[in-house]
Amino acid sequence: MTMLTSGLPRIKTEYRTEKPKVRFRIAGTKQYLHLSGAGVTHGTRYAWSGTKAQARALRDRAISQGKDWPFKAVKRIEVEE
Repeated sequence: MTMLTSGLPRIKTEYRTEKPKVRFRIAGTKQYLHLSGAGVTHGTRYAWSGTKAQARALRDRAISQGKDWPFKAVKRIEVEE
């Protein structure tokens, strides 16, 4: 059986395919949103991490339910420990 191919090499790109990740932190502390999406954790080991769109959805959901939202989104690379 003969396999037909186009003969064209694959083009490798340097484009970033992964969306930037963010974490939620309480300003001035090392308290982060827990990876469960509720509560806090100290340090980044069990901290929530996701895309900006996911972060907005979590914040908007909490606010619509009347919950206090003391967190600020920070870039994940800024808080790696």
